[in-house]
Amino acid sequence: MGVKHVLKLSLYNYILFLTLLVAVLSFKQWKKILWLVVSIAFSYSFGMVLVAYGHFIPKIDIIRFLIPFTIFMLAIFNILSIKNILRSNGKQVLLFAILFGFFNGLGSSGELMLQVQKNESELVPIIEVVLGAGTSLLIAVLGLLTVFTVLRKIPRFDKKILILAFSIVVLGLSVPLMFGQIFN
Repeated sequence: MGVKHVLKLSLYNYILFLTLLVAVLSFKQWKKILWLVVSIAFSYSFGMVLVAYGHFIPKIDIIRFLIPFTIFMLAIFNILSIKNILRSNGKQVLLFAILFGFFNGLGSSGELMLQVQKNESELVPIIEVVLGAGTSLLIAVLGLLTVFTVLRKIPRFDKKILILAFSIVVLGLSVPLMFGQIFN
């Protein structure tokens, strides 16, 4: 369930968000990458479980706004901290990752409720979501890391310029996503 959800091209908010995360990382930072992927997967699952078991009933319009707003804010963060972006900004980025995963989990909780109703065990669908989301996030991150590694090998692409360019593009793409949720 989680694999299909994250890797759907129609849900490109994941790709936009992961692009912002991965633009500042390299394969050498595999521990940080793993922490980010695990954080997104678990916060996603936590959000789904909260709603699926009736502990929290979010206003879906607000959640649908908060997802692109998180992308927008991470793009702003990348742009404003471009001078120091290559240093460790782990705590701030980890917070964005947790919020993004949590908001997506809240927005996707209906899928988990359907899976729980179909199964005799409540634990199996939750484990499937965690493993599926984590696996698909890892696939997407590895693909994006490969693209960024190739782009960094091109002599004219300075790493900071590349980060800035992708952050500006993602920022521009996140604005219509936010306003689309406000005016729908």
